[in-house]
Amino acid sequence: MKIERIEIYPLEAQLDEPFGWSQRWTSTRQTTAVKIVADDGTYGWGESGSPMAMEALSNQLIGEDPTRPEFIWQKLFRVINQSHGFTGPGMDAISAFDMALWDISGKVAGKPVSEMLGGGSRERIPVYATGLYYLENDFPDKLTAEAVGYAEAGFTGMKLKVGGKTVKEDIERVRHLRNVLGPDIHLMMDANEGYDVKTAIYVGQALADADLSWFEEPVGSFDDAGNQEVRRSVPMPVSGGEGLRTRYEFARRLADRTFDIIQPDIVHAGGISEMHKIANMANAFGVQFNPHFWGTGISLAATLHVCATLPSNPHSVIQQPYVNETVMEFDRTPHPIRENITDPIFDQTDSHITVPTAPGLGVEVIESELKRFQTGADNVVVWHS
Repeated sequence: MKIERIEIYPLEAQLDEPFGWSQRWTSTRQTTAVKIVADDGTYGWGESGSPMAMEALSNQLIGEDPTRPEFIWQKLFRVINQSHGFTGPGMDAISAFDMALWDISGKVAGKPVSEMLGGGSRERIPVYATGLYYLENDFPDKLTAEAVGYAEAGFTGMKLKVGGKTVKEDIERVRHLRNVLGPDIHLMMDANEGYDVKTAIYVGQALADADLSWFEEPVGSFDDAGNQEVRRSVPMPVSGGEGLRTRYEFARRLADRTFDIIQPDIVHAGGISEMHKIANMANAFGVQFNPHFWGTGISLAATLHVCATLPSNPHSVIQQPYVNETVMEFDRTPHPIRENITDPIFDQTDSHITVPTAPGLGVEVIESELKRFQTGADNVVVWHS
């Protein structure tokens, strides 16, 4: 069995209403899907950004056995490592390819990826709602309605943005939602690296009575000293790492306890192979692992399979989300691509998502919908020479 061709689909969708966070506003959603096809017709799907990097690395896969994802991961990493490409688009491409290879491997074995990784320890993964971004004229009515909607839908936790308004306004938004939601809903805030250390500490201390489950990316994720200073100075846990790639970028942050919670994203960190390693490293260091997600059902399924294999951290007879059990981000912001291209379209029940049990990733891509969101006239196809 050999890889015969690779199809790369850059995707983009327009939004009906733009939304924003500390770094920018957006009126579109984008991602790139990749399909790896073997010579017997078996195929797998992956997802990330960087279509140009995928195209540049595709020839390295042609002719390889697709049921050897770890071997191929290492081969591709050797290509990009010397130029330190693991910190950018090269690792995004490897992440997408790796998901697709695990999808093929599971289909060939007739097992879901979680079983291929050694067997799932849980059938459902706790999730929280990510939304509550900035909208035009959203406070207090739109923000309140959105938060109440998540609670009524069964979510036990949700995350809102800070860092894109004045400090006074953002503190007011957080306090308002805590009052609206009451004490039983987990509430988190995410600055998306929008504060300096002094401001982050001020905001964290000002919201000491808001019972926040974590303060996400208070300062830049590569500012280790800054994150450590914030972590020592605020009462809530500090999280970060969605933009970090590979075990090598996480290693010193785990050893130095830069974050209380790490949040790698499978589309950047290195795919299923690397995410599984990072998660187990976090467990060994006693750092919570609550992965980031902002993609489609492809990367969501891949993340669910990794999360299904993880033990509690630390071990306990009682497993509690936000305490010792991994809880996963479930993006609820508008995303026409996410809501159309996969079967199933994932949803939550009682703030949990069921791990797919079909072979491979357990999702199928609806290619007619995929092509509807293509940004170019033709997808990029790399054929076996």
